[in-house]
Amino acid sequence: MRFLGMLSLCAMLLFPAFAKAQTCSVPKVLIVLDKSSSMVRNQVSNETLWHWATEALTQLVTQFDGSIDFGLMMFPAPPGMCTPGMINVDVGAGSASDIINALGIAPPYSGNYTPSYQTLDLVASYAPLQDTSSENFVIFISDGWQWCDPYDAATRFLSVNSVTALNALGIKTAVIGFYNSVDYLGLNRMAVQGLMPRSGCSTTATFDELQADPSLRCYQQADNYTELTAALNAIATTITAETCNGLDDNCDGRIDEGLFRSCSTACGTGIEQCVTGNWTGCTAQQVGEEICNDLDDDCDGQIDEGCSCQRGDTRPCGLDAGACELGQQICEAGVWTECRNAVWPTIESCNAVDDDCDGFIDNDLYEACSTACGSGVRICSSGSWGDCTAKSPTAETCNAVDDDCNGQIDDGTNLCEDGEQCIEGQCISEDDPDAGTGDPKGTAPDGCSCSAGSKPVNGRSLPLVLFLAGAFLMGIRRRVRK
Repeated sequence: MRFLGMLSLCAMLLFPAFAKAQTCSVPKVLIVLDKSSSMVRNQVSNETLWHWATEALTQLVTQFDGSIDFGLMMFPAPPGMCTPGMINVDVGAGSASDIINALGIAPPYSGNYTPSYQTLDLVASYAPLQDTSSENFVIFISDGWQWCDPYDAATRFLSVNSVTALNALGIKTAVIGFYNSVDYLGLNRMAVQGLMPRSGCSTTATFDELQADPSLRCYQQADNYTELTAALNAIATTITAETCNGLDDNCDGRIDEGLFRSCSTACGTGIEQCVTGNWTGCTAQQVGEEICNDLDDDCDGQIDEGCSCQRGDTRPCGLDAGACELGQQICEAGVWTECRNAVWPTIESCNAVDDDCDGFIDNDLYEACSTACGSGVRICSSGSWGDCTAKSPTAETCNAVDDDCNGQIDDGTNLCEDGEQCIEGQCISEDDPDAGTGDPKGTAPDGCSCSAGSKPVNGRSLPLVLFLAGAFLMGIRRRVRK
């Protein structure tokens, strides 16, 4: 038992449509047939309209027996004249043979009129069509107008009201006009209110327009047996077709199978499928929130509205000075791109070009430089480096300066004239006695017997130094004795 339970559960999961369709409700259809005398007076192909109606209905109930529960109501009811119709065969399963037998009694050649609205008013109270567990329909067939003797024009469109009342009860009405003597306008209005109109028909066409152009008619028009059979078959096929209602309409054990229809959004068209009574999965592009992506996301005919720019827009960018050149930005997905193909500033170099694009050429360019004499700088001007500010070496002269920057002062030869020598930056005659000492051998240019830092050249000053030192010591001794 547990195994069978698991098997049943798996079947429901794998085949949900079959699992839910344990039972189905066959649609109920009441055929409301005009049995007026004109049905035997009017003929097509040497047979009465009644003959052809009987043949077409026999084929209908035979073909769809088991798929539709049929019933039959004919008007007028006995004794005729304008007596409202009566139920000849109750709606139910397997009623085809009873309906065929009932159709075997033809109307009288005269005396039967067309009490259409009176008959349809009775249908509203027919209990089997008020069963909400099934879909319920009326197939109304007539060859004439709403007519009782005497004719009352005020009753012409009362059948439209009757069909509207059936519609309010959930009963749909399909309308067939048989032969060319029908009230085109009255039947057209009935078909519209019956909620089973032909596709593409006109709900506002006039009588003359409907008579002239059959394509405008919302009801089914049949002028012979072939057309009547086709009309009945089309209606029955529609009634038994699987519809998107969560039911197994055609009693094949499946619910809403194979149902697709076109669908649309503001963005376009697509296809959607019926799933358990609901249309879902429309393949049309859905309306989205507009974002900056070069697409019309909300399908309002505008691309990237509200974005900073529009697709295809361009604008210049960058600098237009010195060596720099302008580039271009392009609007992509509603946003400006980076600046493309621009020439940007570079570090300023000594080349007579405004490399950094500040409006000045070779500005603030200097670099360190040096010579043997020391360090300095040089400045760029007009693309060339200027002279270094450091002192450059020159020829050595007798001036107490290291002119050639070799680390020695007044070195070299030929600094003075012949017979002179360079002493402390001055050329002194080698034969000229020293002017300040009386020492003809003095060599200092200022008359001193020596230059600062030089050693004594003889011992004449030693006795004087010793005398002064002795006197200094004697003085110190006297101060101590006291």
